[in-house]
Amino acid sequence: MRQLAKPVMFTVTGFLFIGVYLYIDPTTSHLMPKCLFRMLTGYDCPSCGGQRALHALLNGEFYNAFILNPFLFLVAPYLLAILYSTFSKSRVATATKRIFCHHITVCIYLFIYVLWWVVRNTEWWHNLVR
Repeated sequence: MRQLAKPVMFTVTGFLFIGVYLYIDPTTSHLMPKCLFRMLTGYDCPSCGGQRALHALLNGEFYNAFILNPFLFLVAPYLLAILYSTFSKSRVATATKRIFCHHITVCIYLFIYVLWWVVRNTEWWHNLVR
C-alpha cells in the first residue's frame, strides 16, 4: 500500500494542477503568481509567459502557446522524462534516467536555458513575435 501512495499523490496533484490551469486564465486571475524577476528588472525570465502558454496549450491553442513561450515545448518533454524515470522502476525508466540526468545532458539543457533567457530579451525576439 505504501508503494502506491507516492504515485497516487503525484497523479492527483498533477490532475489538480492541470485542472487549475485549464479553467483559470492567468492573464485575468489575481490568484496566479506574477514573475518577481520581471517586476524587479523589467526583463523577461526564461519562464515568463509559461503560465499563459500552459493555459493556451491545455485549451488547444498550440500556436498561441508557442508564441507566449516556445521554451515550454522543450522543457515539458524533458521534465516528463525526468518524472517518469524518477517514479518508475522499469528498465526503460532506468535507461531514461541515465540519459536525462547525465551531467552532460543537464549542462546542455542549462546552456539552452540561459541562451533562451538572453534571446527572449533581445529586440529581435520582440519584433519576431509581434
